[in-house]
Amino acid sequence: MTVFDRYRSLLHKLALVRARAPGGDSPEVDALLDTMDEVWDAMSEGERAAMERERERLTAAARPDEHALPA
Repeated sequence: MTVFDRYRSLLHKLALVRARAPGGDSPEVDALLDTMDEVWDAMSEGERAAMERERERLTAAARPDEHALPA
């Protein structure tokens, strides 16, 4: 597994952990963020740029569509 793939995996795991316990940090979230920092430091500049784009896509997908009709 490349460091890029490892970071992507951690990012998805972080989203799942936060979805289970929204509204606050937890020891599990803190540990994931620490690991993500270490992996980020090991990534190349190109990998970091690609991950920034992926995180933007994930963030945009998680936002509600402002043009959608209310339920």
